[in-house]
Amino acid sequence: TINNSLYGSSSSNSLISQTDSVKNTSSTKNSSASLDEIYGVVDKYSSKYGVDRNLILAIIKQESGFDKDATSHAGARGLMQLMDMNSEYYGLTDPYDIEQNVEAGVEHIKGYLDKYNGDLEMALMAYNGGPGTMEKRGVKDASYLYRMPTETRNYVPAVLAHYESYKNS
Repeated sequence: TINNSLYGSSSSNSLISQTDSVKNTSSTKNSSASLDEIYGVVDKYSSKYGVDRNLILAIIKQESGFDKDATSHAGARGLMQLMDMNSEYYGLTDPYDIEQNVEAGVEHIKGYLDKYNGDLEMALMAYNGGPGTMEKRGVKDASYLYRMPTETRNYVPAVLAHYESYKNS
């Protein structure tokens, strides 16, 4: 479940930022994190929370490009680009830790999937823009994506395209 107190009316409550606004703060891309390690962690938490592994991979691809050390201009960190308040809520001690970051991110998207009755587009809008922004902008279903900020309008179809690609590979 998600803690609705985390999601006031401010869009700063979102977990993420688009990949193009993520910068690598490490000296070497994907420093010591192998794709096999990331995939193993994704599989573990996909199973634990009942979230399609392909969706998790799609989110990671869009959020951080699989760079565990990615940091956005807004301060979102790690593979799934967690903001500090979300890291704290989920008990992360190191948002760059693959296990901690992926578990929290998967638990968070699962909360949105539950909140929006499995509506993937609504869950992705909330993950990117925040449910407070959705509420303020009168987003009642996925057809209202046009009311969201440009970043979210670009984010949702990008993740869905990655998702389809992973499902078909």
